[in-house]
Amino acid sequence: MSAIPIYRSLPLFVLTLFVLLSGCSGEQSAETHPDAQVPVRYMHMGVADDNEDNNQYVMRQFPYAIAQRFPGIALESDMLPEDPYTKTLLVQLSSGEGPDFFEWWPKRQLEELVAAGYLQDLTGMDILDRFTSDSLEGFTVDGKVYGLPKGQSIMATWYNKELFEQQGITSFPADWPSFLALCEELKLTGITPIVMPDKDRWFIQFGLYQLAASLVYSEYPDFDKELLEGTRTFADSPWREALTKYKLLYDKGYIAAGSLDVGAAQATALFTEGQAAMMFNGNWDHARLTASGKDADKPDGDDQSAGNRGAAAFEIGFMPLPGNEPGEPLLLSVGPAGGTVINANTRHLPEVLDILAYQYDPASPLYELYKQNYAVFPMYKGEDLGIPEFDDYTKLMTEHDSIYFSNQAWPVGVADVLCRGFQDWIAGHGTVDDILNAMDKKLDSLR
Repeated sequence: MSAIPIYRSLPLFVLTLFVLLSGCSGEQSAETHPDAQVPVRYMHMGVADDNEDNNQYVMRQFPYAIAQRFPGIALESDMLPEDPYTKTLLVQLSSGEGPDFFEWWPKRQLEELVAAGYLQDLTGMDILDRFTSDSLEGFTVDGKVYGLPKGQSIMATWYNKELFEQQGITSFPADWPSFLALCEELKLTGITPIVMPDKDRWFIQFGLYQLAASLVYSEYPDFDKELLEGTRTFADSPWREALTKYKLLYDKGYIAAGSLDVGAAQATALFTEGQAAMMFNGNWDHARLTASGKDADKPDGDDQSAGNRGAAAFEIGFMPLPGNEPGEPLLLSVGPAGGTVINANTRHLPEVLDILAYQYDPASPLYELYKQNYAVFPMYKGEDLGIPEFDDYTKLMTEHDSIYFSNQAWPVGVADVLCRGFQDWIAGHGTVDDILNAMDKKLDSLR
């Protein structure tokens, strides 16, 4: 590829190297053939249940495609759940080690790694010219680009359109009272309104941030800026209302009981099998949830892939969870998606750049798999999303303002306190005050 020599001309920051710290024992690994000349390691956040990979692209398609295109590169893909993923990476990076390249979050979380000197500066790469300014914004610090974004991600509500129609429901609720009325109607007819995998606690964010979009940021658009400056707190803010409203869904039995014992794979199965009407999640799970994604798990030329067995056989929709009261503004939860960053200490920068140039080449078969699996809103200029399940939401984006995901503006660790505290609350321990005070305390320690 003509752009690769330009990529390889980028300077590599040389830092002191230490012995690589071992990862967690629960870490998954997918490797290409052992005789490859150069080993390259990639890490991505994710979970696996019942010995099945949660992200087929990372664990199977990506290594397979790279082995076919670059026989001299042995790509090893690793996945860990969010909490151990973050902790493992930060420990390894602080020791001058870690994977050659990895998945990371934009905005505040990215800024912290840049300040620590952990990331390769990608400014000047030809490939950046393809991206929209919105998608690059979250990976730009002081005018320099440190990551290749997936595009724009959305937190919303996946819902069973066929089940809604059977109940005579013709449109998705546009405000909070209407949403509660919908849940009550479904519950009275014996239908579980919502299933959530709260055993995997980061899923708690997927409902909360949708509510916070309207409840917090419509009134205080600079809330997070003021929070970091120390002029505002969680305890004295509309976050109290957001948490209380979300808890109400549990108290009324609208979110299936026993959610703390349900993981992502089980919750997805309950939804796709028609046993629950809705699930709070994001556009990134499109391929896994929809019938149109049934072939998305199959690497090009790999006859061993089982395909996407868990996809729904019914038509599904994708709409926002409305936290607003009637007549009040509905804000959407839309933020820059996670992206790929390069370890400043990688010993294999030329090989990593080759891999990324191939993955992000619109003409490559790997890019098609990448786009199909993540189903993010376009990162490239002039690119069409082309996914019918998102048509209704796309229309809403032209009519309503949006706000980034809340945790994208917080230091790493605050969102985890939020999720752990909410887990305790729905388990019958603690209060909303305990959660908000713990978040303020954590923020104070990190500010």
